[in-house]
Amino acid sequence: MAQISSAEVVSRRSILADQHSDGLIILPAKWEEKRMEQPGWIQDATFSYFTLLNETPGAVLVIDATSQKNILFAPVSPQSFGIPIESLNLLNRPDLVERSGVDAVISMDRFMAYIQSRLDDGVARIYLDAPRRMPPRVVPDEMLVVSNFHQLWYQSLKDAFPDAEFDSIAYTIMQMRWTKSDAEIAILERNAQISAEALSSGMRAIQAGLTQRQAEGAVISACLDGGAEGPSFWPWVMTGPNAHLPELVRSFYDYENLNREYRDGELVRVDIGCMSGGYGGDVGRTVPVSGKFTDEQALIWDLLVKGYLAGLDTMKAGATFESVREASRNAILEDEHASAELKEAMVSDSGVNWHIHGVGIDSGESPAEEVFRAGSVIAYEPMFTHREHAYYLEDMILITTSGSRILTTQLPYTAAEMELFLEDHE
Repeated sequence: MAQISSAEVVSRRSILADQHSDGLIILPAKWEEKRMEQPGWIQDATFSYFTLLNETPGAVLVIDATSQKNILFAPVSPQSFGIPIESLNLLNRPDLVERSGVDAVISMDRFMAYIQSRLDDGVARIYLDAPRRMPPRVVPDEMLVVSNFHQLWYQSLKDAFPDAEFDSIAYTIMQMRWTKSDAEIAILERNAQISAEALSSGMRAIQAGLTQRQAEGAVISACLDGGAEGPSFWPWVMTGPNAHLPELVRSFYDYENLNREYRDGELVRVDIGCMSGGYGGDVGRTVPVSGKFTDEQALIWDLLVKGYLAGLDTMKAGATFESVREASRNAILEDEHASAELKEAMVSDSGVNWHIHGVGIDSGESPAEEVFRAGSVIAYEPMFTHREHAYYLEDMILITTSGSRILTTQLPYTAAEMELFLEDHE
């Protein structure tokens, strides 16, 4: 399996330091243990990107850009069930230090003195990461936040070093992660194929009378059978009204994950991904529960596919997101079979949501800018609701200098292809 080298991660830190050469860049790892229901412990994406250390809770990376030094501050051994885990103490793990390529590992009890000494030496500011999507405050404005990992670090450092200047480094990190290295692409290609196979398993598990939970299980099993560590996010195999986006997102706060029996005549949004090598995956399709689309469903689905593939044809380095969306909309308008009313509904401001995002350490990465770069790995995922049905389509796609390449291969597109795919399994 392809792996990221220590030389690559050292280069990432050097690039970051060069662009913020007047300060200290402080990047903390996650500190809490995984929840019992999680398939595995997931490191903070930024800490992982700049250290390769996915098993070091509570550590803090300090990139001292003014001196070109990279120091890892190691906490005491973490505990689980009250048992100290000495094997995760960085001070006792030279192999982890070698993998990260840092200059030194220092006990956490020297962190405060080190930061203060560098500020005393004239370092201009402290740089911190920020969340890609701002979480809700959950408390009144008069209170300090209680649940935002990045904001908690900012508040704590601000209290500890009140005279220091603080700035965000989030945009620079987003720019760096938007273009993938050859090693990252190799990992993502593998994840894409595992995810495509897991999607196939999930789609073929759908039948009237079974539940969404049963299809979720088929996806998870296929991820593991394919060699992944597990799902990059819990599978969405939502049927009927649950597939509509405003209801779909309620699953994040629902104990049963909107569990519901599949019913003939309904459509299922299948949106899944498998993770391995520290990176995610993301792919999806719309599946008729009965195995057959109605005439209207097939017409709409094929029209969505037509617009989607036209957009893919225009993807290449330097192209804008809007140019791809415009190509998709134009292909729909030029269709000779659909009614003018349907075509207008799909290209209107409230029609298809031609969503594009990156795929990397996070299965859903925010783009630094709405322009494709050679080496970007993206997901194109149009979403459309028509009457009671929701339509959804997604692939992982590698952007090249001359075009694009679909990574999630061997999957059906048109209504006829989907029906044949489902029929072959019967």
